[in-house]
Amino acid sequence: MTIGKRIYWVVALVAVMALAGAAATLTAHLTSAGGPTPTPAVQAGGHQDEADDASESATKGSDTDAIEEQSGDQNDADNATKPQQSGVLDDGKDLLPDAQITVDQAIAAAQSAASGPVGEVDLEHYGGKLVFNVDVGDKDVKVDAQTGAVLSTDSKD
Repeated sequence: MTIGKRIYWVVALVAVMALAGAAATLTAHLTSAGGPTPTPAVQAGGHQDEADDASESATKGSDTDAIEEQSGDQNDADNATKPQQSGVLDDGKDLLPDAQITVDQAIAAAQSAASGPVGEVDLEHYGGKLVFNVDVGDKDVKVDAQTGAVLSTDSKD
């Protein structure tokens, strides 16, 4: 087998794996958002590219965030099984009246100290101070809830 054919087969294999991964991701997003379970869009004649184009255009039209916002909180049992939304205060809601800064201000301060997606936000006592513990990327950033100062940036365990 010539080198050109080997490269062709490697590229073809990588493309098939990428398509399979994209299909799995699409399925996970649609089913986690409560949307309909997608059906395979295989057309007669095996025109996979056309089926992929149809799938992509259907995905562009769906907005899972809008669906989640419209559904709202059904009950506490459902909320216990849902994953925590990023950038939303999780633990320490009862301490919020004692904080001088908002959750959004704490997130902004944490993002100035670390880069990456914002994960869980907690309000807790740390070192004798009330702090927002903000997960940013692979870091836990502690922001003083009174002043907005970043107190520490630690790697997640």
